[in-house]
Amino acid sequence: MHFSTEEFDTELIRLARAAGDQAYDPAAGLIAQEAKYNPIHTRIWTGVRHPHRESVVYALVLLESGAAADVPLAEEILLRVLAEQDVDDASPTYGIWSYFHEEPLEQMVPPDWNWADFIGRELAFVLFRHEARLSDAIRTAVRAGLGHAARSIVRRNVAMSYTNIAAKGTFVTLAAGQLLKDAELTEYAVRRVGRLREQIEAAGSFAEYNSAGYWTITMEAIAAIVQYVDEPEAVAGARWIVERLWDHLAGRWHSRTGQLSGPMARVYTDEPARTPDLLALLAKATGFRGSFADLPELTPTLGLAGPALVDVEAPAAVAERLLDTPTGVVRERFSYLDGEVPVVGTTWHGTDATLGSVSVGEYWLQRRPLMGYWREPDDPTWGPSRFVKLHLMKDDHDFSSAVFASVQSGSQVLWSVSFVSPGGDEHIGLHQIEAGQAFPVSSLRLVLEIAGADGATVSEVGPQLRVSTPGVDLVGSVDSISFGDHRPTVRVERADDRILLVVELLEGPTSLTMQDIAPVELTGTFSLFEGADRPDVAAPSITVYDGDVQAHWVTADGTQLRLVAPARVTTKTGHPQVVRTSIDGRA
Repeated sequence: MHFSTEEFDTELIRLARAAGDQAYDPAAGLIAQEAKYNPIHTRIWTGVRHPHRESVVYALVLLESGAAADVPLAEEILLRVLAEQDVDDASPTYGIWSYFHEEPLEQMVPPDWNWADFIGRELAFVLFRHEARLSDAIRTAVRAGLGHAARSIVRRNVAMSYTNIAAKGTFVTLAAGQLLKDAELTEYAVRRVGRLREQIEAAGSFAEYNSAGYWTITMEAIAAIVQYVDEPEAVAGARWIVERLWDHLAGRWHSRTGQLSGPMARVYTDEPARTPDLLALLAKATGFRGSFADLPELTPTLGLAGPALVDVEAPAAVAERLLDTPTGVVRERFSYLDGEVPVVGTTWHGTDATLGSVSVGEYWLQRRPLMGYWREPDDPTWGPSRFVKLHLMKDDHDFSSAVFASVQSGSQVLWSVSFVSPGGDEHIGLHQIEAGQAFPVSSLRLVLEIAGADGATVSEVGPQLRVSTPGVDLVGSVDSISFGDHRPTVRVERADDRILLVVELLEGPTSLTMQDIAPVELTGTFSLFEGADRPDVAAPSITVYDGDVQAHWVTADGTQLRLVAPARVTTKTGHPQVVRTSIDGRA
């Protein structure tokens, strides 16, 4: 890849345009896409649907392409989408859109207030970059739509710990204040930059930690403030946040695997760093050097428009970490639970492997409390998917009433899993299982999943599973299992390149009430070794006493890890209060 930044941005717009042209439905005047399962907000899971957000992005991309002949179509799409915004300021959904043209706001479960932030951002870019090219009627409509979105964002006034929406909404309100010459909006938005900075400073890092997708969204929003906004106080605060974002990403990027490593708070895939928009941002920010000079072929997608619209440049020290990650351990306090219990992430960077865990965290389809990656000796720079994760599944989806606790030294982790009530089901907040509520369940299982281990040697010694490849040994065990009166079973499954250590907690379909299960815990260890030294792994000492599990483990290098965690169903706030960890006696 031998691009200048300008040439690369042009290429990104070309790819985004190609994706939009292919997906555009002339009959509907909007982007069309095949429906996918989404457990929140929408119930359109089959057939073809027409999304409002992607349609606005396509209109913006048409304007970015620069041809006068594209402007009328862009304007038609903008009008069509703007007509679907709730503009009644007395409405609870004021200023937002539904996801899809086929599903009005009142049919969503529930509506997604983030759509004021997401679509508002695209409207702001339309005005910042193309207002002079729009006809008077369209210009007026887009300005009105941006104003409604911004006032919806102000009304909602989301917590600054909701990192990506806090950042995106701050850009939208700053943009609206500036473009619409609205002093009240501007004053609010400038204060909001300060609030976001204060939240990050107080917590220590980002509550939506180590999220490749939301890091990209947040960086694009904050970089856009620096680039497009005229308020000096807001720009100064945004520059500070940009620096923190680079530090956060660089600490967990692993250059040899080309993956964002460590525990993850908000992800939608097991390889979040391989998304085209993140790779595009990093290529620009590093000056197209090292591995970023030879990216995997970028798939045409509308999301590539975002990186093309913002200027990004990683500080020199950050760029060097992205290009050549040093080995060692990174610990970072991401945030606090309920203002008291720190959420600490630990990530070990080896030469060709990396492993991370979080001190306390829920399970959920967007969480990865224990996550690792490795590469084999002959793998190319952007090689095949090779990863390990530990997750708790109910009826084949991640179960967000399950909670994780751990302590990590180097590439070895001592961990324990229990449950909370009330707690989430498929979604951590929207699908609640209330305290004392019985719920049907077909299967409940803990799964240690190893992917990319085709050709590996697998051995089992007691509860310990060892998977050996030319590059690494992955050693996992579940040394203590308690699930009330049930009799859990353990098995190893192998399919294609996947090796699974499965703890089946139930004998078959049943109805559960979480509070009736005692004791309840799963406790074990995980180790990842690379190179020629693949040591034996000792079993931990584990005691379940008075509602808690107490585990002590001497790692392969002699480090003593201790973990205390609940062996009973607790509340969300109660679980982390019990957790205690130490490394060689140090808390």
